[in-house]
Amino acid sequence: MEYKVDHISVGKVTHVTFENSKSKHTAIFKKPFKDSMFLSEVGFIEDEQEYKGHGGPEKALCFYSKDNYEYWNDIIHLLPPYAIFGENLTVSGLDEQSLHIGDTYQLGEAIIQVSCPRQPCATIAQRYDIKDLVKRMADSCKTGCYFRVLEEGIVSQDDNLILISKYEPSLSIYELNDTRYHDSKNKQRIQNILNHSGINEETRNIFTKLLNKAK
Repeated sequence: MEYKVDHISVGKVTHVTFENSKSKHTAIFKKPFKDSMFLSEVGFIEDEQEYKGHGGPEKALCFYSKDNYEYWNDIIHLLPPYAIFGENLTVSGLDEQSLHIGDTYQLGEAIIQVSCPRQPCATIAQRYDIKDLVKRMADSCKTGCYFRVLEEGIVSQDDNLILISKYEPSLSIYELNDTRYHDSKNKQRIQNILNHSGINEETRNIFTKLLNKAK
């Protein structure tokens, strides 16, 4: 399977003052780069992250589905055509229900793998001055996800995302989000997630805490 990559975006950390909020350093404002760029194990060489919990090998690439943009069109005024939530990859035909932990894709010369869901953060709400935007993302389960980089390489704007292998058993980003945000007291469902061999340490910690609360 091959999926259309609409935009690949990067951004530097800058000092920003949002409406009705304190100023902060953030790299949420990303733009497509020209031609090609090297993708390392911690992300594109001209991409930056500011805060703990962003970036690193398990979050080298942030993904968001272009298919979700229509959902936000009536919620966010003047919706940007790319990187609406600061994602690196804006891709058509692939969303939270079809993205599964451990699935492996080729992107240009690089090989990348789905690692974990994205957790919406306050900067997203501040960017658009919508106080409940984080809650809306969680409630909709349209959070996007992260990829780790298994093989580094050059990536260009013309490259598409090509599925190489599916991880078994399958565990979708939607399943993780729906359990966390809508069914967090379902001990069996949480335990099934914890039994999955593909979840990373951060995801395991999140669902271990949910299970302890549910007991």
